[in-house]
Amino acid sequence: MWSARETGPGIGAPGRGPVRSFSFRHLFAGTWLAYTSFGVLIAVLPLAELSEGGGPLLATLVVGAPLLAQTVASWGWGWLADRTGARRSPLVVATLLQVPLFATFPLVGPLGLFGVRIAQSALFGSLVLATTQATEEREVSAAFRLGRLQLAQNGGMLLGVAAAFPFLVTAGFRLDSFAGGEVSALLAGFTLVAALVFVFAGDLPRPPAPAVPTTFAPRSHPKVFRLAGATTAVSTARYVVVAAIPVYLASTLGKGGFFGLPANPTAQLAIWVAVSSTLNLVASPFSGRWAETPAARLRGLLVFSLMYSAIWFAIGFFPDYPVVFAVWALPVAVFFTVATVREAAYLSGPSERGRAVGLLTAAFNLGGLLGGAAAGLLLAAAVPAPSVFLISAAGSLGAALLFVPGAVRASGAIEGLRTSGT
Repeated sequence: MWSARETGPGIGAPGRGPVRSFSFRHLFAGTWLAYTSFGVLIAVLPLAELSEGGGPLLATLVVGAPLLAQTVASWGWGWLADRTGARRSPLVVATLLQVPLFATFPLVGPLGLFGVRIAQSALFGSLVLATTQATEEREVSAAFRLGRLQLAQNGGMLLGVAAAFPFLVTAGFRLDSFAGGEVSALLAGFTLVAALVFVFAGDLPRPPAPAVPTTFAPRSHPKVFRLAGATTAVSTARYVVVAAIPVYLASTLGKGGFFGLPANPTAQLAIWVAVSSTLNLVASPFSGRWAETPAARLRGLLVFSLMYSAIWFAIGFFPDYPVVFAVWALPVAVFFTVATVREAAYLSGPSERGRAVGLLTAAFNLGGLLGGAAAGLLLAAAVPAPSVFLISAAGSLGAALLFVPGAVRASGAIEGLRTSGT
């Protein structure tokens, strides 16, 4: 399942010659390296905005608002993949273009950092092409490979936090300090190596792109669009909490250090991200197995949505350090993500696969944008963090209801095993 597979001439688009052999190993490794930077960004940027005077609104929006660019870009990258048949080339170029953006982090200030992060997020959205490729090889389980990509994503985040942690523990960490410059160089270096690894990932053979693109719209693919809408609702409620917790950690929760051990809020958040990534790393292979059959996926989407609601209620009623830390670390997201993307691939044909996967990726990102903005507005209006968590819990409960029809259908008719997604 991990081996490269040679592809012969005449299979790719006319005039393109032989297609470079596809290697999932290189796709996996490139994704791992690309996500090292993402792990550092999640741990650093919210508190960097606070330390540089950006305030709680920018500190939450720097997590959610850049996802607007990634939302649009994910759909755009998917459209490009379906229209041209290209996967590897745009992925390599977009990854390379992120390198100079990371180099500007110590120089631009809080508003500039926000803008650069938006541009970098649009380019980072090209990883939807790696996700698309993971669903396309007919001989291999798409759910298995999606689970492996989740393994790469969480392993990369863990590696990034571990590599950056020595810089983050300095007192009063700021991006415009010497330590901030080192973190910026670290981000650029990992991203550059990721692009070089993607060069060798190759492309799967596919028929020439159709002269007239196939239709992909709510009327032609209603189930995919309904899935995207429900995913956006779940993601919005989730990101209210994801964006609010770092601010709550910096202002209140983290004043006593990490379970009493001296640590600044930036270092504490890095530890949180590392622990969460480790648990997601362990859960990732199981997420692929869980998402193997349509019936299991549809039932799982309802179960995981309800779990989100339950854990947000838990931290709303018990906003203590151990409870919030435990909730942050639970690996619910990896199961929900693999199930939704696998279902979108299942519901689409080869000529629409890029747009279907891109749409679901955009749904996650749109939820991040809306949830981050909502968290920022609520905190800026002096709504207590526990109340913000309870609002998110109620929203998650409502979003979970959108998955009830699918779960009912799954209970009524168990479908057979399906692995190719075609």
